[in-house]
Amino acid sequence: MPVKTKGRSSRKSANVAGERRREAIMEAAWGLFKEKGYAAVSVDEIIRKSGGSKTTLYEIFGSKEGLFHEIVNSVTSVILKETEMPVDPDHTPREALTRIGNSIATQILTVKGIDLYILAVSVSKRFPDISRMFFESGPEHGFHGLAQYLKREVDAGRLRIKDPQMAAEFFFGMIVAREHIAMPVGCAAPPSKARIRKIVDEAVNVFLAAYSAEK
Repeated sequence: MPVKTKGRSSRKSANVAGERRREAIMEAAWGLFKEKGYAAVSVDEIIRKSGGSKTTLYEIFGSKEGLFHEIVNSVTSVILKETEMPVDPDHTPREALTRIGNSIATQILTVKGIDLYILAVSVSKRFPDISRMFFESGPEHGFHGLAQYLKREVDAGRLRIKDPQMAAEFFFGMIVAREHIAMPVGCAAPPSKARIRKIVDEAVNVFLAAYSAEK
C-alpha cells in the first residue's frame, strides 16, 4: 500500500511559510530599528512593512523585545557556534584560535554587527534591559564560550592559563579593538580579508606566547 505523504507535505509547506514570515518580520524590524531607533518603532509599523499580522508577530516572537532578541541571536549565532567547539585532538590551539579569531572578526566587524552595537548603546539608558539582553546574548556569551574552550585546553595540558575568562576577554579584545572603536564613529570601514588575516595571526601569536604550555 502506498505511503500517504500529503499531510507531511502540508506540514513542510507550512513550516517553510512560517520561516519566511519570521525572516520578513525580522528584516523589516531591523531596517526600522536602524532608521528610527528601537523606541520610535511600533509593532504596527513593523507589520505594515513586513506584511502579516500582529497576531503572527506575537506568536513567533512574543513581543517587540523578543523580536529584538532574535535579531541579536541571528548576528551572534555563528560566533557562538565557533567558540563552543568540542575538544578535538586534531585541532592544535593555533588552528582552533585562528578559526575562532576569523569568526569573531568576520561576524562582529561588519556593517550589521556594528549597527547592532550602536543600536544597543543608543537604548542603554532608556531601555537598559534591552542593552543588557544584547550584551548577555552576544559578547558575554561569546566570552563564556571561548573561556570554556580554553579551560578544556588547559585541562588537556596544551595551554597554561590561570583565568580562562580573562584570557578569553583579552583574545576578543585583540581581535576587535581598533575597528570596534573606529567603525561606529565612521572612521573605518569593515576590515579587508587581508587585514583580518593579519590581525588574527598576530593575536594568536601574542596569545600563544603568553599561554602556550609548549614554551
